[in-house]
Amino acid sequence: MQGQAHDVAARGIPYPEYVLRILFTSFYPAVKMAVDFNYPLDTVKDMMTLALWREAKQKHSTINLISLIFGKSTRTVKALSARFNKGGFFAENETNLMRRVEDLLRQRSMTIDELADRLPHCNEFDSTRLAVRALLREQRIEELPREPGGKVRYRVIGQHHDLYSDADWEARVDALREHLEAVTETVRRRFLSDEPETAAARTFTFRARPEDVDALRDEFFAFIRERYRDLEDSAQDADDARTYAIYAGATLVRDDDEEG
Repeated sequence: MQGQAHDVAARGIPYPEYVLRILFTSFYPAVKMAVDFNYPLDTVKDMMTLALWREAKQKHSTINLISLIFGKSTRTVKALSARFNKGGFFAENETNLMRRVEDLLRQRSMTIDELADRLPHCNEFDSTRLAVRALLREQRIEELPREPGGKVRYRVIGQHHDLYSDADWEARVDALREHLEAVTETVRRRFLSDEPETAAARTFTFRARPEDVDALRDEFFAFIRERYRDLEDSAQDADDARTYAIYAGATLVRDDDEEG
C-alpha cells in the first residue's frame, strides 16, 4: 500500500475499495465511447482483455507471470495470445517505436544495446536500429562524440516536433496513447502514491467564441514549447532533474441540447 494514499482513503473507505473506485472512474473514457457507439458488452470485454494482455506482455516476459495477473491458467493465456495476435494489435508501428526510443533518450544518452534492452522484449534489435536511423534522419536525436574504444551514444535534440497528421491514423493513435500515458501517471501519482504533490491537473470549463478559444489554444501551446526548452537547457547538468510530462488540450463540450 502507498502510505499517503492510504492515509487519505482511511478517513472514509477501506483502501482496497478506494483503489477500485479510482479504477472504476478511470474506465470512463472507454465506456463513454462504447455507449455512444453502441458497442455490446462482449466487444468491450474483448477490448479490455486485449488492453490488459498488451500491458502485461510489455511488463513481464514470461507467460507464467502474465497468467498470475490474469488469474487464469497458462493454457488460457496462450489461447488469448494466439487469438489477439492474429488481429495485429500488438504490432509496434514505426512511429510508436521511434517515440519510445526518444522517450528513453530524454532520460540520458544511450547506446543501441542499452536502448534495445529497455524496449519491450517483443522488439528485435534491428527494429531499434531502424528507429534510431529514422530519428537521426529527422534530426530528432544526434550522435555524441565517441570515446576511445567506446560505443556510439545518442541523445535527444532539444526541439519540439509536431507529429500530428490527419492523414496518418497510426501516428494519431500513438499520440493518443502517449497522452493517456501521461494522464494515467498523473492519476497514479495524485491518488495512489506517496508523492501526490508531483502531479497536478486542472480543468476549466467556460463559454467563449470559437475564434477566441483557437487563439488562446495556440498561444498556450506556444508558451509551453518555449518554456520547456528553457527548462531542459537549465537541467542539463542538474543532479536533481527528473522527467516530466505536461499535457494540454481544448475541446468543445457538448451542451445538454446536443446530447442524443
